[in-house]
Amino acid sequence: MTGEAETNPDKVCNLGYLAEMMGHKAHLIKGILDTFLTQVPEELRCINEAVEKSEYDVIRRYAHTMKSSVSILGIAALAPILKEMESLSVKEEKMDEIRGLCQKLNVLCEQAIAEIEIEKQNY
Repeated sequence: MTGEAETNPDKVCNLGYLAEMMGHKAHLIKGILDTFLTQVPEELRCINEAVEKSEYDVIRRYAHTMKSSVSILGIAALAPILKEMESLSVKEEKMDEIRGLCQKLNVLCEQAIAEIEIEKQNY
């Protein structure tokens, strides 16, 4: 299943990069997947709260943090969303646009979490 995002356009995760970085060592890959499954829902909850409260600084901080969390798992679709959220929050403008980006972020993160929960069973 690793690398399936490249051949299956319905997938958002491409774990090929992670597998290669970890030398295809199952215990290391599983550890990172477990960390993702714990960390990202919490980060998502925080960023959603910040958007709801229009807390630009908190949005910027979590968008920046999440970029590295998602890049190691090959979730390329999230990188431009998080980058734009971070950029807009630095400028403290366009909260409506940030809200729209946050909706996309939620949908893609939910899909990524579901994919990773399934993929984790292979390790």
